[in-house]
Amino acid sequence: MNPIAVGAVLAISGLALAGCTGQSAEEDQKVITIFGEQGAQIDLNTNSFTKLIEEKFDVNIKFQTTGYGASEATEARQISLAGGELPEAYMLVPWASQFSQAELQRYGDQGVILPLNDLIDDYGPNIAKALDAEPGFKELTETPDGKIWGLPQWNDCYHCSYPYKFWINTQWLDNLGMDMPSTPDELFDVMTAFKNEDPNGNGRADEIPLTGSTQQSLVPFIMNAFIYNAFNTGSGATGQPVSLGLDGDTVQMQTAQDGWREGLQFMSKLWKAGLIDPSAFSQGGDAMTATGNSAEGVLVGGFTAMHPGFAVTFGREDHRVNQYNPMPPLTGAAGDLATYVLPSVPGATFVITKEADDVEQKVIMEIMNYMFSDEGHIRGEFGEEGIGWRAPEEGDIALDTELEPSLVDIPMDEENEADYNGNWGPMAQVFETNDFRNAQVQPMDIYTEEGAERRFYQATELYEGKESDAMFPYWNVWVPDDDSNELSTLTTNVENYVATATAEFITGVRDPNSDADWSAYVDGLAGLGADRYVEIWQNAYDK
Repeated sequence: MNPIAVGAVLAISGLALAGCTGQSAEEDQKVITIFGEQGAQIDLNTNSFTKLIEEKFDVNIKFQTTGYGASEATEARQISLAGGELPEAYMLVPWASQFSQAELQRYGDQGVILPLNDLIDDYGPNIAKALDAEPGFKELTETPDGKIWGLPQWNDCYHCSYPYKFWINTQWLDNLGMDMPSTPDELFDVMTAFKNEDPNGNGRADEIPLTGSTQQSLVPFIMNAFIYNAFNTGSGATGQPVSLGLDGDTVQMQTAQDGWREGLQFMSKLWKAGLIDPSAFSQGGDAMTATGNSAEGVLVGGFTAMHPGFAVTFGREDHRVNQYNPMPPLTGAAGDLATYVLPSVPGATFVITKEADDVEQKVIMEIMNYMFSDEGHIRGEFGEEGIGWRAPEEGDIALDTELEPSLVDIPMDEENEADYNGNWGPMAQVFETNDFRNAQVQPMDIYTEEGAERRFYQATELYEGKESDAMFPYWNVWVPDDDSNELSTLTTNVENYVATATAEFITGVRDPNSDADWSAYVDGLAGLGADRYVEIWQNAYDK
């Protein structure tokens, strides 16, 4: 057993022993065990927000803890579930180890976790109000038969909703006297000029017109000019059906359509002309950023990312990140489309287990209900007023200038424990609406580090509403647990194959202009079970 597993077992075993001390049932109800995830500086057991909760609800919380790292957290959570002593509740963060939809159904059917519907009705008025106020939140939360096995975090991160924005070096455009490209052909011409006309002015042919990484693929942004493309294509298996789309109400493989082939043909043309970084489909994000930060100077013409900090580090003395500005979606045969993804993750970060008796269920739900209040949310996420946040002052302007300013997030003082250990951080981001996020005060100068959020916001306005009817809303589609294991295997096989073949078509290993190569690719999809992959999602979508 590896050290992480040993540590998790010891932590759980310790709590199991603690439960065998001859406490009365009433005393035991005063102690609630929660499995939670914490950052390096946070100690949930000594955290001041934990202490506030304990005092407010007359309870003693004992946290089983793990870190934010996905592999570590997932392993620790699985050991916790398999152990002899379950915690009474799990409170997680989405990117670490939250429960999947399939897990919710499985553990719910097994009686490991409890349905929350009646508990919300009885003790969760703020939660019920949130579910009614945001239909998308309710749709994400309820199974097709109306059960609520757990609560996901609802996070209306506006700039996260369009993750594949294109950032082009507008300083280079100015240097060459060129306009912002608006079509694939214009993009080709601009990138050719970036390659050949020395836009960085150093007298060397060292420019890299287009770069990318396995995490920040060039494919979705460019492909959207030819056919609507879900996010993350090119990055390998993601556990999500990113190759799928809709034709009316029919689920289909977008990556087997003629428009996909046409997009590959264009990107192959870019590659043959030497306009794409040879490492774009193989390097990690750190290598991409290293190129963007190169000591040789500014080398990169454009890239696709949620924000420019993925390719060039904010805070550099030369401020080169400010050379990159958002390019609107290209207009092609498919229109001017942009990839949309729901920023809230399907599944659940909060569940109550069978270990909680009626009294404990009530208290746990009341705690979560408090975190859905404005007071509990702000205190839980940001900390104490005057330390983690402050009220707006005259002249402060909200991120959305039409909203009344609500609060100012004060930068963390890492030397002050009351600050770094004064909140639950991302674990408390339980219900963040657009209004909540966008009413927070942000500086007006978008080319400062402090004003970066406004920069991302303004960039996203170029993409908002440009998603297609072909978008497949997989996040609101519940696949029956009986199909989940088969689907997991199909997703890995099909999505990995598509990602690999996409790179091969672009880089010349396969020829997108060859009917034989294209037919072999489509046959390969069929051989990996793509028809069954589509069928499972179609059946779930139809429910």
